[in-house]
Amino acid sequence: SLALYFAFFSLGMGPGAWLIPSEVFAITVRAKAMSVATFMNRVTATLMSSTFLTTANAMSYGGFFLLLAGICLIVLAFFYWFVPETRGRPLEDMSLYFAEITGDNSVLEAEAKLRAAEDVSVEMSGTVAASDGATSTSNSARTEDIGEGSNVVGTMA
Repeated sequence: SLALYFAFFSLGMGPGAWLIPSEVFAITVRAKAMSVATFMNRVTATLMSSTFLTTANAMSYGGFFLLLAGICLIVLAFFYWFVPETRGRPLEDMSLYFAEITGDNSVLEAEAKLRAAEDVSVEMSGTVAASDGATSTSNSARTEDIGEGSNVVGTMA
C-alpha cells in the first residue's frame, strides 16, 4: 500500500500541486496567486502530518496508505479527464485559453481591449520622423522582422 501511495502521488498530486497553479493564473496575478497556492499546499501538508499518527493508528498503517493511494488515484483521474493540455502554449496566453474553455466572456472582452490598446501604441511608436523629414522605422518595429527561431539577447537587435 505504501508503494501504491508513492506511485500515485508521483503521477498526480505531487507534481499537479505545483504545475497546475503555475499555468492557470494570468501573468498579472501569478506571483501573488502562486504564493497563496504555496501557502495552501503547506497548510494541507501540516494538517496531513499533524493527523497522520492518529488516523494511521485508527485505521492501521496499511489501510491509511491505501486510503491515500485511492485519493491520489482519484486526483490523477481528475487531472487526466478535466485539466486541459497546455503544452506548446505560451504562459502569456493562458488566461485567454482558459477563458475560451470556460466561456468567461468578461476575460475575453478585457483581453481584447488590452490587445487593441497595445496595437494602437505599437502603431504610434512604429515610425519616427527623421531629422530631414523622412520617416524611419523605430527599433521596436524592426525587432518584429527577426524570425521566431532567432536567439536575440538584449535590446540592441
